[in-house]
Parts: sequence; C-alpha cells; structure tokens
Amino acid sequence: MKNKKIKLLKDLISIPSPSGFEGNIAEFIRKELLQYLPKTRVKIDEYKNVIAIIKGTSDKKIMIDAHSDTIGFVVTNVDRSGLISLQYIGGGDIQILPARYLNILTSTKKLNAIIGRKHAHLNENEDDIKIEHIKDVFIDIGIRGRKQVLRKIKIGDPVVYKPYFEELEQDKKLGQYIAGYGIDNKSGCFVLMETIREIIKSKKKPIPTLIFTFSTQEEIGKAKVRQLIKKYKPDLFIGTDVTFATDCSDSEDDEIEREVGRCELGKGCVLYKGVGISKETVKLLISIAQKHKIKLQYQASKGDIGYNSDIATDYISKAVIVGIPLRNMHSITEAISTKDLNYGIRLLTSFCISKEIRRIL
Repeated sequence: MKNKKIKLLKDLISIPSPSGFEGNIAEFIRKELLQYLPKTRVKIDEYKNVIAIIKGTSDKKIMIDAHSDTIGFVVTNVDRSGLISLQYIGGGDIQILPARYLNILTSTKKLNAIIGRKHAHLNENEDDIKIEHIKDVFIDIGIRGRKQVLRKIKIGDPVVYKPYFEELEQDKKLGQYIAGYGIDNKSGCFVLMETIREIIKSKKKPIPTLIFTFSTQEEIGKAKVRQLIKKYKPDLFIGTDVTFATDCSDSEDDEIEREVGRCELGKGCVLYKGVGISKETVKLLISIAQKHKIKLQYQASKGDIGYNSDIATDYISKAVIVGIPLRNMHSITEAISTKDLNYGIRLLTSFCISKEIRRIL
C-alpha cells in the first residue's frame, strides 16, 4: 500500500472518536472527501453522520456504510484524593486496563492520564492483580484533590486510549501488517473513502445513486444509522465493518472456529451468508470478485450479528456485509492487513460501477 494511503489510515486512527463524540472525525472525513466531490454532495448532519452522494443514472439507491465511532470511556466521578472513575462507552476487556496511557478529551484540550497498577513486588498471587469491574479502575492525571482535578476536567468528559498506530513487518501473505487502537472501524471508513476516490477516478457513472454514510454511535446501539436508513430509504444496504480473524494466538483452536468460522488476515475480505443477508447480492459480489481476482472469505449470519446491517433489515429487504478481518478486537492492539483493505476497496468499487447491478435492484 502506498505511503499516502497509509498516512490517511494513520490520520483516521489518530483522531479520537468515541461513540457520541464523533465531531472531529466527521470534519476530517468531510474535508478529505471534498477533494473528490463538490460541497453539495458531502454533508454532516446533526448526529455527526457524514453523508457523501454520487448520483446515478437510475432512481435506485444503495447505501454503503461504515461507522466512524470507536469504543472509549466517560468520566463518572472524582474522589477526594483526585482519582478519576470511568465507565465504558461501548464494550471492552477489563483485564487490559491496568498500566495504560489515556487521554481525557476536555472541552478545551486533550489531557494525558494513566491507569495505575499495583507494585509488582507486592503481588502475592494472581488474584491480587485481577480486575473484576471497571469501578475498580482509577485514572490519575497527576493532580491531587477533587476540586483541583475538577478545574481541569468535567464529569461526562470522554476518555480514550492514547492514540497508537504501528506499521509492523511486511509479510508476503499479509502485506503491510498494521496495529493500533480504533482500527474498528476506522478501517471501514478508510475503505469507503478510497472506494469513493476510485469511483470518481474511473469516470464511470454508476447506475444507482450511491449514498456513502460514515455513521455514528454504532458501538452503543446503532440508533444513528437507523435515522439514515429511514431518511434515504435505500434499495440495498452494504455494511463495511471489521470481523473476527481467527488466526491469532487466542483464537487458534477448534472451539473458536466452530463459533465464527475460519478467517485469516491477508486472505481477503469477508462476505456473510445466511439469515438477513441478500442472497442475490452476495452471488453478484462473488461473481465480480472472481472476475477481478479479488480474494474472499465467508462467515455465517444467524440474524442479529452485531452490525449496522441488523438495523437495515428492519426497513429494507436487501442487506449485505463486507467484513475486514481483524485481530485483537476492542483492544489497543487491533491488527489488520493492508491486503484485505485493498481487496475491500476493489470489491466495492467494481460492484458500484458494475452494469450487472441492475439484476438485483
């Protein structure tokens, strides 16, 4: 992947956007898209959803969505000594919290913070260091006293892990291997942005109008994508999000693969098959992938599988998911292959400008 694209992905990941606080990432995405689309075709709504539209030649509409929010935290209390309590925004693994660097996003600036850890010398057994609930975790910003701390922060301020982005070693199978916090789902945003760029670059007019949405608050209930679907009434919904890779240390056993199916980095993006998934659309996507030599993997849908497409099926009959294999989901070391990102961009671009799309709309 070219350095310019790597930089875009890094920029996306470096902008904090916990659910409910997506304003900055929305402005960044809008600014980037205005390089390819006129101002009248890119907007940010009252929920900080970004909507980018490429007009088609027919009255049919496809919505291609990626959520722009990430997991995070919110300040809930400051005790007498000045230590700060927090709660999750979205899900997370409590056991990875101790000894982490955080940022508190105040109304005026970003504050550095840490989560402490009991002295290793004083840990008599494993039970001493286990965290059972997030209420057992405290943030330290280096200031003592409740009043003094509350001069710097407010109850309700969002908190995120300190931005992390690392290019690891190149691999023939994986391509460029990238790790960081917020790849879920900044990688989906990246795929959509690059797909828009490739469609404009091709100078081919799509048959349906393409409504690209960078939706908010997916991690806390998916309510905002519901508003978008109700407003734009697409004929087809394509959700682009990360999915569980099983080729990592804690997943390489029969039990995990029996639950979610085999999925490896560098082997292609994932199409879901099963309940709530448009069979005709999946069939066309497979045909297009074969024609353009785009690698695919497959996972099964039992209905409610935790994606924005679950909401789409409440309103329209056609929905599909294009998944991007991800290791270490909802952690600070989420990891992805640039090969899979490129496969996703090529698949969506080829699909959106295909003449065969008439068959399914």
